[in-house]
Amino acid sequence: MDKRAVIYIVRLVAQRVIGFFLFLLGASWMLSVRDIVYFGLYILIAIISGIIMYKANSETIRERGKINTNSPFWDKVLLTIYWMLAYFVIYFIAGIGYKSGGSVDYLFCIGIFLLIFSTAITLKAMIVNTYLESTARLQTDRRQKVCKDGPYSIIRHPTYSAVLIWCVAISLIFPAISVTITASAIASIIIIRTYLEDTMLKRGLDGYKTYTQDVKYRLIPFIW
Repeated sequence: MDKRAVIYIVRLVAQRVIGFFLFLLGASWMLSVRDIVYFGLYILIAIISGIIMYKANSETIRERGKINTNSPFWDKVLLTIYWMLAYFVIYFIAGIGYKSGGSVDYLFCIGIFLLIFSTAITLKAMIVNTYLESTARLQTDRRQKVCKDGPYSIIRHPTYSAVLIWCVAISLIFPAISVTITASAIASIIIIRTYLEDTMLKRGLDGYKTYTQDVKYRLIPFIW
């Protein structure tokens, strides 16, 4: 058993459970069918994704479990803010701003579809790219190589693209202005992090400049 990989999966599920309880706290401990469907799926996706990744490429999730790395200071700051907003703050805000009682409508269904779609992109990226750590750094200790497979043949940072899709999804699932503002802040952090990480890789990762000539778009095909 790969203990470090298992610990990462447990941490991921625990983070989502905490997010659920923060939502409950914000919503005064009330839940609607809409809320139950979302959080049940949200936690189930973490479990299923963890199992798939463990079987397909446990090395990736083992390395993603690292807490202390030699990543740049800007990455530590942006990652900390992102982690707090995306896993915890946004759900507490959703509970306060939206409350419970929303019906399962077509916007909710579109949001759930986008949630699943973003998960699929992330999973595929994690399976093909063993160097996909949680932090942004030049992995000289692991002899990092450029990944050009799967979604990396279309965009250079597919997991960040998946986060942007998730930001749209969560805004549709919990349609409160406070949630949309928080999701926009998360998206802004991801865009800044993408730019900084892409610049770092161009300067320090062998073969990455050539890769950027073949795959021109960082996040959104035909746009950026």
